[in-house]
Amino acid sequence: MVIPMGVTVKDILQLPSFQGAKVLTGKSNLSRTVSSLSVLEVSNADFSSQIVNSVQEEWYAEELVISSLFSIKDSVEKQCETIRYLHGLGEVGLILYYVGIVIRELTEEVLEFAESLNFMIICMPENDYTLRYNEVIYEVMEAIVLNNQTINDNFVNESLEKVTLLPEHSQSVEMTLKLLSDRLKASLILTNKNLQIVNQVMWPRNSPLEVSQMIRDYAPQLVNSGSRTEDRAPACFIEHRGIYQKNGEVLYLFLIKEQSKLPAKTMDKISEVVQVAINLWGDKHNEVSEYALVKAIINDESEKMRRLAQLLHIDVSAIQMMWLVYLQDLSMEKHVREELEEYLSKYYKTAVIQTIDHCIIVLLGNCSYKYNEYEIAAEYAETTSFLASISEMVYAPRMRNTLDVRRMYQLVNQVGKKVHLIYNHRKLFTAAEIRSMKRAIDLSIQGEEVIEEWMSAIAPVLNDAESVRTLATFLLDAKGNLDECARLLFIHKNTVKYRIKKISELVGYDITVNSEFYEVYLACMIYRLINS
Repeated sequence: MVIPMGVTVKDILQLPSFQGAKVLTGKSNLSRTVSSLSVLEVSNADFSSQIVNSVQEEWYAEELVISSLFSIKDSVEKQCETIRYLHGLGEVGLILYYVGIVIRELTEEVLEFAESLNFMIICMPENDYTLRYNEVIYEVMEAIVLNNQTINDNFVNESLEKVTLLPEHSQSVEMTLKLLSDRLKASLILTNKNLQIVNQVMWPRNSPLEVSQMIRDYAPQLVNSGSRTEDRAPACFIEHRGIYQKNGEVLYLFLIKEQSKLPAKTMDKISEVVQVAINLWGDKHNEVSEYALVKAIINDESEKMRRLAQLLHIDVSAIQMMWLVYLQDLSMEKHVREELEEYLSKYYKTAVIQTIDHCIIVLLGNCSYKYNEYEIAAEYAETTSFLASISEMVYAPRMRNTLDVRRMYQLVNQVGKKVHLIYNHRKLFTAAEIRSMKRAIDLSIQGEEVIEEWMSAIAPVLNDAESVRTLATFLLDAKGNLDECARLLFIHKNTVKYRIKKISELVGYDITVNSEFYEVYLACMIYRLINS
């Protein structure tokens, strides 16, 4: 049986206000649920990017954004940047107004970029001055409100299925609470048995309610006797249920709704959803440890992260560097972690080192000023006793906040094992190289026309296997170093130098100059991906 998933994109496209609208990209999202709309219009293009990028602790898994992109109408780069930010926030897609009036036309580059992210762009009828945002807003929100008025028998399955449709890194207890909060327009708080807050999702998100004080006031009677007390704040109604972890420990789920009270049956279904989420994703959910802290960071559990950081006396704002050390197998994990702890203690005052799956996540801060941080990572990669156990290592500097940490971790996992198809002889990679690899992977699956366009940068040498091998080895494996390239190809340095000069003349780029070879560099990545 197909479970109803609420109001979907396909449903809203049937509304009268969407007549003549076209889905340009991300058509596989037609079955995605929509629970809210948001308008993105500001007067300054740079500020637009800041607004989108500043939302660091939310995941808008069921939201569509309405915009004409007026502030960035003349910048293809900023349009792609905004799409990337919106996709990173989890937005379903963009409803684009006034194409042909504000934006003259959407470029192929923007469309290809959105499609590579599977990000939906719905184009409202072009060259139409009569379009109004409020028509779509009213009809879509009316459909959503009507759908949300009833909690049907499929509510539990529907809610959990929505979470499982999210990317794996976003499947968590806190994400479940966020989806429930949006659906019910209520605040949800999960505490441990001592009534310390583990997760907190407010409705609205900027709600000034002092929920910790409210729980302290009401919870003792509720938890100990099960009897209800008269609410001291008549405008707020509180319900609670016990949620049990696999180890038998109890957590308490509190629902706080302003102005109106939810039926007891609804609270039962909500607690059932949260109970299943705890069973699936919340093992030792109230554990206080560095492992739990790192897990909360990469799973976007913001409230839990803040609570754990405070209890562990770790200043997460001091984290500015991340290493990701991926292991072939876990048999040597304990030894690798101990070696990392000993090695890094010489250079960093803040170091959190924990293993998630096959990856040792290293979060670092407060480096001694006299050391070059990349050289610290490179030296470790060269001197570690466990190099054979390490499949790859990523060096990611300039982590401004935990959002950057989470995004880089996700990006590296998206690249996955394809890193070894692109780089044949290396194990240490920078964050910039990971971003380039992701771009090459996206380009390599966009069809023959796009591939041919990018491969044109090295077309003059494509029929010469020796030249292609030398070029790819020089740029990718040897990082532009003639000596290293010669070592990897088992030839003399002067031979490499001669070949590189000849290749540069043929392709029309000086591939020994960084500012000139980026297109050739990407073309080499794509070549290895499609010929591996």
